[in-house]
Amino acid sequence: MSSWQGARFGASCALGPEQVLARGREALAAGDYKWAAELADYVLANAGAHAGAKRIKARALIELGERQVNAIARNYYLSSARSLLRDLPPQ
Repeated sequence: MSSWQGARFGASCALGPEQVLARGREALAAGDYKWAAELADYVLANAGAHAGAKRIKARALIELGERQVNAIARNYYLSSARSLLRDLPPQ
């Protein structure tokens, strides 16, 4: 994370987890899947059972996995996403 992104994240943390997740959804929409997963991680570090954060991170990991040509990396991303979604009720 660049210092600019760190500052941006620090400012969004002051707003609370829902605002951080809103930025995560924006990152997903913009195709910035790594940043979306990282933002969801920050929320999960403080609220591990947050369903919205799990869904955002899983979506980001699925997108990253679908773009991988390396089979091991692809499997890691997709397996991690599946693990996050396993205990959540269907949408």
